[in-house]
Amino acid sequence: MQEDVISALLETADLHILKFDNHNRVEMNYRNRILEEYYMMTYIRKGTAKLKVLEKVYHLSPGTVIFIPPHLKHDQYKDSDEETEFLWWHFTYMIQHVVDVLPFLQIPYTYSLKNHQKFEEVFDELMLSMSRKGHLPNVILQKAKSLELLYLLLDNAFGSVKTSMESQSSHSFLSILLRIVNQPEASLSLADLAIELHMNPTYVSNHFKTMFGKSPILLHREIKIAKAKSLLELREMTITEISDMLGFNDIQTFTRLFKKYTGISPRQYKELFSRLH
Repeated sequence: MQEDVISALLETADLHILKFDNHNRVEMNYRNRILEEYYMMTYIRKGTAKLKVLEKVYHLSPGTVIFIPPHLKHDQYKDSDEETEFLWWHFTYMIQHVVDVLPFLQIPYTYSLKNHQKFEEVFDELMLSMSRKGHLPNVILQKAKSLELLYLLLDNAFGSVKTSMESQSSHSFLSILLRIVNQPEASLSLADLAIELHMNPTYVSNHFKTMFGKSPILLHREIKIAKAKSLLELREMTITEISDMLGFNDIQTFTRLFKKYTGISPRQYKELFSRLH
């Protein structure tokens, strides 16, 4: 049941590739490195390297994957002069740019890739697609190959991966998150959640923030605004229709909250995308 909820949350997330490349390195010495806003996955195609996290040193050999989440201080270095080839990418995997879904899984910092030949083929195809400039279908190909890469990496990791939230209490909170994501227009109050969960309202808010980084009320508002931005970009609905669809009492409340989070009004945001298109 819990895996079903996590699967549903993963399905709603969007993969965004920020950067990817392959590098051949004879020397490398990154110390106290921290990635602020994105994940890094690196695959060792040939050669060796080392990774140090929390005083533990991992020896990296061909076929090894490195998984580095944001805000994790780490060292990545080489202590030999042999050439090492790294295939790497920086990415985010989030729901509406608001909720990071990968913490729902306990992915190890390093693990062996079983189907390494398939992974290398897909990565090379992704690299090749970037070199074919002006070929519009490449945009679709890049998205497809990016998702395939993520699938191969997580599928291989899943032997070592467990859901990070296995209690009944955590399942209840995950279900609430899924409801917020799927029904941002529904009303939400801390008092109602506390009654539903048979818990103290303060505990509900604090535990939700511990699990997902934000209180349920704040996350609900941010999901609403993210959904509003998506609808405004499509240009198929009026601002009043969007306000009503997302459950705002009136357009003034919608405008005030939207401007608080984006710095501009819904009308200005809609006009901005109209000019871009």
